[in-house]
Amino acid sequence: MKKILIGFYITIFAFATAQAQVNKPVQIDSLVTVSLPVDFVKKDTLGQLVFTGNSTLGYISVIKAPNPSNQTLKKEKDLNKVFKEYIKKLQSSAGNSSVMNDKDTIINNVEVRDFLLRTDNNDDQGVQVRRFRLLYTKAATYTFQFVYPEERADLAKKDADQFFASIKTAPSLDGTDQYTTYGKFTGMHKALKIALIAGGVLLIVIIILVVRSRKKKQIVG
Repeated sequence: MKKILIGFYITIFAFATAQAQVNKPVQIDSLVTVSLPVDFVKKDTLGQLVFTGNSTLGYISVIKAPNPSNQTLKKEKDLNKVFKEYIKKLQSSAGNSSVMNDKDTIINNVEVRDFLLRTDNNDDQGVQVRRFRLLYTKAATYTFQFVYPEERADLAKKDADQFFASIKTAPSLDGTDQYTTYGKFTGMHKALKIALIAGGVLLIVIIILVVRSRKKKQIVG
């Protein structure tokens, strides 16, 4: 009964304060902009920028961390490897957690990785859902995060959607800022190779059958 009442009051509070939430566009740097609560906090620690704030129904954080100067990605698969390693480290540091809805998304010609991290440490906080978007560039990695209790997932969805939809990148930012071979021909795609090989084999079989058929006709004639 107590949990039901708490959930009821949370719902009433959410609806009562939803209209009061005010966000404003914040320039993380010359390449990335995102809307944050007006009372957000910004910290700079050894070159790593951290922006935090509380929305009506969740906690928001944006981190810009510099990448190693000697780390150069050549292909899209290298970018995917970076994303996978990042998610793996994040999950291992989050305790009892599971990764959900892991997928790639294209925003203004750059590839980002979206996923959820569901954490249940059996404590008073209950199950926490952390919704992420990762943006990698040669210079820095941007981590966008929206955190909310799982019991408020339906209510928090609108807030979270608005937060992630507000992420904007400069028109000049594209895949060339992520890996060096973006937009270049790097060899034939594996599926195309298989299709061409299969087509070649089929053509050879047809030629052999035609030749045999003609020989039989000549013998009969």
